[in-house]
Amino acid sequence: MSGIDSLFQIGQSALQAAQQTMTVIGQNVANVNTPGYSKQTAVLTEAQAQDASPGQVGSGVQVAQILRTTDSFLEGQLNLSQQKLGQLGAYRDALFQIQGLYGDSNAQGVGADLNNFFGALQDVATNPSDPTARNALLAKAATLTGDLNQTAANLNTQRKSLDGQVSQTINEVNTLASQIADLNVKISDATHRGQNANDLMDQRGQLLNQLGRDIGIATTVDASGQVSVYVGRGQVLVEQGQTRALSTIARADNSGLQDIGYAVGSGATQDITPLITGGKMKGLLDARDTIIPGQLKALDQVTAALTTEMNQQHRRGYGLDGSTGQDFFSPLSVSSTIPDTNTGTASVSASAVTAPSLLTMHDYEIRFSSATAYSIVDTTTGSAGKGNYTGTAITAPTAGAPLNIVTGTNDTLTVSVDGTASGTITLSGAASPGKAYASGADLATEVQNKINADATLVAAGKSVTVTYDTSANRLVITSDSAAASSAVNVTGGTARTALGLASGTSTASSGSYGSPSTLNVDGIQVTVTGTPAAGDKLKVNSYTGSATSISVALTDAKQVAAAASLSGGAGDNGNALALVALQSKSIADLGGTTFTGAYQNAATSLGVSAQNADSSLKAQQSLDLQLQGFRGQVSGVSMDEELTSMMQYQRMYQMAARLIQMTDEILQTLVAIKK
Repeated sequence: MSGIDSLFQIGQSALQAAQQTMTVIGQNVANVNTPGYSKQTAVLTEAQAQDASPGQVGSGVQVAQILRTTDSFLEGQLNLSQQKLGQLGAYRDALFQIQGLYGDSNAQGVGADLNNFFGALQDVATNPSDPTARNALLAKAATLTGDLNQTAANLNTQRKSLDGQVSQTINEVNTLASQIADLNVKISDATHRGQNANDLMDQRGQLLNQLGRDIGIATTVDASGQVSVYVGRGQVLVEQGQTRALSTIARADNSGLQDIGYAVGSGATQDITPLITGGKMKGLLDARDTIIPGQLKALDQVTAALTTEMNQQHRRGYGLDGSTGQDFFSPLSVSSTIPDTNTGTASVSASAVTAPSLLTMHDYEIRFSSATAYSIVDTTTGSAGKGNYTGTAITAPTAGAPLNIVTGTNDTLTVSVDGTASGTITLSGAASPGKAYASGADLATEVQNKINADATLVAAGKSVTVTYDTSANRLVITSDSAAASSAVNVTGGTARTALGLASGTSTASSGSYGSPSTLNVDGIQVTVTGTPAAGDKLKVNSYTGSATSISVALTDAKQVAAAASLSGGAGDNGNALALVALQSKSIADLGGTTFTGAYQNAATSLGVSAQNADSSLKAQQSLDLQLQGFRGQVSGVSMDEELTSMMQYQRMYQMAARLIQMTDEILQTLVAIKK
C-alpha cells in the first residue's frame, strides 16, 4: 500500500505546487501596472526522495522559493537617475522662477530703466534750464531706484521661498527614512523566518527612489536584507531599524537661512550642507545659495557703481539754485558680516565710506591670526589689502580760496612706505603768500609726485598713489604694494596740518590689533571692537544691499547739477554732459563694461543657466526612460508570458488531479479484489 500512498502524496504535492505557482502568476497579473513592482517567479524543485528498493523513489514536487526578479546594478542606476532628476528638476524650476522676476523680456525692468534714465539726462543736457526736463529726470531716477529696490526684494523673497522648500524637504527625508527603517525590521523578520519579503522589498525600493529624488544617497545591503542609507560624506541616515533625523540650522551669516544639520551624538549637530551631492535638496541649495546670491551681488554691484560714479560727478557741478557738492543718489554704506564659524567676540561697531573715489566692488576680510594680530585680504583678487594713510577733512581748495604752500613754512613731509622711511620731502611752494593750489586734485598730484621722487623710497622700490576725495575733502595716500608688509604713515613735516595729514588714520595690510581699532581699506573705514580668536574673520564691502536701499537724494529739480561752474548760468550743461557720458563709461570694477552691459551680462547668464538646466533635465528624463525600459525587460510583468505560464500550470494542475483520480481508482479496485 506504500506505493499507493506515494502516488497520492506525489499528486497532492503537484496540486499544491501548481496552485501556489498560479497564485504567484495571479499576483504578477494583478500588479502589471503597479509602479516599482518586480515580477515574482515560483521556483519548483523535487521533494526529498525516499529510500526504497532497488533505489530511492521520488516524493513529488515543492515550491522551494518565490524569487523577486531584479538586477541590483540596474536598480542602483535607476536610483542615481532619480537623484539627478530630483536635482535638475528643482534647479530648473527655481531658475525659471528667478528669471520671471526680471521684466527685461518685455522691454521693462532695470535695463530699460537705465536707458530711460540716461535718456532723461540727455534731455537735461540739451535744455538745462527746462524745469520739465529736470522733473522728468527725477521721475525716471525714482522709477529706476524703485525697480532696483523691487528686483532685490523679489530675489530675497524667492530665496526665502527656496529656504522654505529646503525645510520641507528635510521633513520629507526624515519621514521616508523612518518608513525605510520600519520596512528593514519587517524584511529582517521575514528573512529570519525563511521567507522572501518580495513585496516589502518592492515597497522599500520605491521609498529609496523617493528618498533619492529628495537627497543624494548611497546604500548597502547586509545579509539579513536590511539596507543602510548614507547621505553627505558617509553620514548614516538609516541603519537597520534606526534613523538619524536631519534638522535645520539657522545661519546668521547667511541671512538667517536654514542649513542642514546632522546629529553626531551627545546633542552635537554637524552642518552637512556642503556635503549634499544630489536630489531635490542639492538643486534647491544651488539656486538658493549660488544663483540668487550671484544675481543679488551683480545687481548690488551695478547699483553701487552707478551710485559712486553719479554722485562723484554730480558733486562737481552746480544746480540752478547754486547748490553744489550734493549727491544725486543716496550714498553707499559699509556692509559687514560675522561668520558663524567665529569663536571670539570681535565685531564691527562702526563703519563709514570715507573716500568714495577709492571704492571698489571687491570683498575684504579682516583675518585674525591671534587675539592681537590682524591682516586685511582682498578676497576678490586674493591679494593683501594695500596699506594707506587716510587724512582728515580740509577746506576744499578752489580758485577763489586756494590752499597755499609757503616755502619754509608748510612745505615739508616725511613718510614711511612699507617700512621704509623717506628723507625730507619738500613740496613746491613759493614765498608768502605761497604757491596756490586751486583744487584737491592738483594738491594730490603734487604730494604724490614729491613722495615718489624721494631718493630713499626710489632706491627701495617704494611708491604711493595719492587721491583727493571730493566727497570727504581729504587726502588718502595708498601704497602701491599689496604685500603683507604694505603700510603708509605720515611721520612728520611742516605741511601735515594744512594737508589734513597730522591726525589721520594709518592702516597697514597687517599689524597689531587692540580693541578698538580703526582700519581703512580702499575708501572703507571700520572700527573693530571685541576680542577675536585665532582663525576668526570679519567680512566687509561697500556694495551689499545697495540695490535694496538706493533712493534719489535730490528733493528739488533745481538741485540737478547740470552746470560745470557757478558762473555758467542757466544754459551751462557742462556737468550734465559729463553725467550723460557715464552711460558709455567702462567701469573696471564691473569687468570693464558699462552699467547696462554689466546688468545685461547678469541677466543673460541667468537665462543661459536656465536653458542649460532645462536641456540637462530633458536629457536626464530621456535617460531615465531608457533605464525604466531596461528595468521593465528584467523586472516587469509580461502578460503574454504570464498567460503562457498560467496555461502551463493549469495543465499541471489538471494532470495532478487526474493522477489522484487514477490512484483512487486503483485503490478501489484493490479493495474490491480483497473483498
